[in-house]
Amino acid sequence: LRDAVVSYDAAARPALDGVSVDIAPGSWTAVAGGNGSGKSTLLAALAGLIPLRAGGLERNARRVAMLMQDPDNQFVASTVARELALSVAPEAPARHARIAEAVERFVLGPVLARNPHRLSGGEKQRLAMATVWLEDPDLLLLDEPLAYLDEANRALVTGFVRELNGAGAAVVWATPGEDVPLSRHAIVLDRGRVVYQGAPPGAADAGAADDAGAPLPGTRPAPAGPPALEMERVGFAYGDTVVLSGVDLRVAPGESAGVFGPNSAGKSTLLLIAGGALLPSAGRVARGQGSALYLPQSPERLFFAETVREEIAFGLKRRGAVAAEIEARAAESLRDCGLDPAVFLDRSPFQLSFGEMRRVAFAIAHSLSPSLLLLDEPASCLDAAGKAVLRGLVGARVAVGGAAVVASHDMAHLQRVSDRIVSLTPGTRADSIPANTPTRRL
Repeated sequence: LRDAVVSYDAAARPALDGVSVDIAPGSWTAVAGGNGSGKSTLLAALAGLIPLRAGGLERNARRVAMLMQDPDNQFVASTVARELALSVAPEAPARHARIAEAVERFVLGPVLARNPHRLSGGEKQRLAMATVWLEDPDLLLLDEPLAYLDEANRALVTGFVRELNGAGAAVVWATPGEDVPLSRHAIVLDRGRVVYQGAPPGAADAGAADDAGAPLPGTRPAPAGPPALEMERVGFAYGDTVVLSGVDLRVAPGESAGVFGPNSAGKSTLLLIAGGALLPSAGRVARGQGSALYLPQSPERLFFAETVREEIAFGLKRRGAVAAEIEARAAESLRDCGLDPAVFLDRSPFQLSFGEMRRVAFAIAHSLSPSLLLLDEPASCLDAAGKAVLRGLVGARVAVGGAAVVASHDMAHLQRVSDRIVSLTPGTRADSIPANTPTRRL
């Protein structure tokens, strides 16, 4: 890539501004930087998926495979089996044997008949990695491939990438910073420009999305009155597959509860039941007075408006807010989430980075002041500054007597945002553990 310039909006700064990059055969390059630095755009430019406003691209690799930041964006088939079949040419030798190997390698047998978009976050990422492996690429482009994965699946994906790299494939791995030590060469981006190229720096120097910062205070005295959320002996099944069984959870006003568990443990299902989007197949759910707001693993998939201003205004209008109040609260919410209203209010939400989209979703939630805030893997794809915004969002809710339930596979992150943590294992009941429990595998 030579002197590459990429712009999504003529009025905004370029997403890539004069970037030159050489990727050698068999190399492993980390692309690091904070949210909005241009990492995803650089990978898309290397893949030839977006036009360059200036500069040039010369690519000698015969087969290029790219894993997008949100795996949902690259699924096109109605079942997992058909998605896998599309990644191997019909005339390829031993086609069926290779697909069978991918199913076994990425543990996809139990979900072959499922719609890819109905899988858990970890299952989606494993499926996306399987399609990439089936492509047998010379150049492998990975956009934060560990973002939605628990410890076991992270090891699976990292081992798979090492295997491909050992066989000669060049790897370009975009990361907020924590995965930089895996590489042999690093590129650090800031505001669309290369600020470092060379040997991998330490994760902190690369802008790692560490979760530094003080945890929330301990459980606050609960005000008199009913709990914000109470679940008793709750169970749920998708068909014959039991996801939750005998779950008990009580969250008081002014409290933040974490829900910890591996991929496919039922965390998302628990939050959907807590918010009323799903009805339990057993047990009882009660919510306190006021509104509940749920942000899914990929909240940006809820966006529909042409500008950030319209996205934030939609919910406020439904609440009966007048124009002046909407404008003031939209600007205030963006500022509280670390986004400059003068820069972001009139931007299209679809032209933002994933981290910026996530912050806009936080601003929407902040503006609506829900009594019960339900967050599903909210730290995925966030840099350190974004995680600080997330802690502030949760802290602001509980400080005024609201309640929050945060689901994540990352115990260290939950310890920073939770007063109390509930541990889930697939198909079993929940057990409470203290928020100050040392990070460990459960």
